[in-house]
Amino acid sequence: MSSFGIVGRNHEQKVAIQALYNDKPFLFLTGKAGTGKTLISQAVGLERTIENQDFNKLVYTRLQVQLGEHLGYLSGDVDEKTYPFIAPFMDNLEAMSDKSKNIVQYFSLGNGKNDSRQKIFFDPIQTLRGRSLLHAYTMIDEAQNLDIHTIAAIGTRPATGTKIVFLGNFAQTDTPKLRNPEFNGMYKLLDGLYAEDPSQQYFDHINLTVEERHPAVSMVEKILRNNDVDPRFQELEERGNMGVFH
Repeated sequence: MSSFGIVGRNHEQKVAIQALYNDKPFLFLTGKAGTGKTLISQAVGLERTIENQDFNKLVYTRLQVQLGEHLGYLSGDVDEKTYPFIAPFMDNLEAMSDKSKNIVQYFSLGNGKNDSRQKIFFDPIQTLRGRSLLHAYTMIDEAQNLDIHTIAAIGTRPATGTKIVFLGNFAQTDTPKLRNPEFNGMYKLLDGLYAEDPSQQYFDHINLTVEERHPAVSMVEKILRNNDVDPRFQELEERGNMGVFH
């Protein structure tokens, strides 16, 4: 199955893509850097929103740590301040099929107009709390950097036709406090879902381990995990391996 020119390059990615196409409201993709979490999620989101029209809109967001909570350090309006933080999304378009070059017409970014064609929204995570996610495919990138308060605000947004994809790598948690599982929002939500929904009726969790970037990425990941990652994060991630081999 191809989504905007992207197909699963290994068994883990193929299982993750299947989960991205189902109707469960929550999907957690965890694991190493370079395993394709954001790329495959974005490709499926574009396919399901623009081509299949399963959703009315695709929302991409990530915590804008560099800007602070009030987005006050860069000039311009919210759209212009958000642009530097959607670089991963824009970079991924280069790996997709030629039809990805035409999706700019669907962007909400920077035009300041209410255009009926707008289907792709780049929202600061600070503003997502008040948004309606009705019939929305929502990507929460770098979700390991969210505290409990923030992820609770996001996790309570699902409505009819909502799919929220949490993308995270615990080895790349930026805030020292969130390196403790007790304060890490993604850890607490995912661990709690395993406890409250053991049959996984409402969520999937896939842990990706196969790097598709340069082999050096694996070396960097190993260094980080050996020195600064609480073993409880690894134990939770490994539960997602069951989703791969189920």
